[in-house]
Amino acid sequence: MGLIVSSSRLIYDISMFAVIAYVWLFFLKRWNRYVAELKFFVQEAAIFLSIAVIGRTIDIIDDFTEVPYDSAILSILYGVSIFGVIYTIVHYVIVLERRYIPTPKIPSNESAPKGADGRFKGAYLVFGSKAKMVDLFGLLRSLKMPTLAFTRNPHLYEGMDFVATVWITQATDSGVPPTKLHVIQEQAINFVRENPESIVVIDCLEYLMLYNEFPAIFKFLVNLKDYILPTGAALVIVVDENALDERQKALLLREFEPL
Repeated sequence: MGLIVSSSRLIYDISMFAVIAYVWLFFLKRWNRYVAELKFFVQEAAIFLSIAVIGRTIDIIDDFTEVPYDSAILSILYGVSIFGVIYTIVHYVIVLERRYIPTPKIPSNESAPKGADGRFKGAYLVFGSKAKMVDLFGLLRSLKMPTLAFTRNPHLYEGMDFVATVWITQATDSGVPPTKLHVIQEQAINFVRENPESIVVIDCLEYLMLYNEFPAIFKFLVNLKDYILPTGAALVIVVDENALDERQKALLLREFEPL
């Protein structure tokens, strides 16, 4: 089996293979390194680049021997690869725009979920992009009910004098460590007992999941819900949907209504 194309063509094919294979290996090594949107971007890029690597491999083989239907095969492989890479980039940009350039939408008091007596109460789940957080802040401002927020970012609630914040942090004694779920539960229960028509917000579930196994967190949330609901108060949990697997998401949706 000898070379049936020019040396320059062979060098070109090998160079293109090396470049594409390097980029493919770059993404492949990061297959499970990240979470949320970046994980899906890396995995999709690796999948579609692998198709291009197969195409370049066939190109090199074709330099030494005739490959049946090589033109059709390469057209399909390169077409799928190019389309896939373009889709991956566009999809990732759209996701970033939704996260970092939210369109504010301030819900009115009339649009807030209410019980039969017209009060905002119950247990709710917010799949939290920045746009969803804007919606939540608008809802809190419209209701102006006493609120206790367990958060990684207390400054986000500045200007809402009806909101008390508890900083969830491992770094200082001025907050509550994420491992002390029982302390969070005790503070929340004491708050709703003193303020029966109130709201408890936990907007840092992903952070809690870094320090606690999900079964422990789920048990904590369900117990907290069972304590809070009889008082006529509301419990709102905020979490990035991409931080959950399908089983975890299904368990939460069985106990909490999407808001």
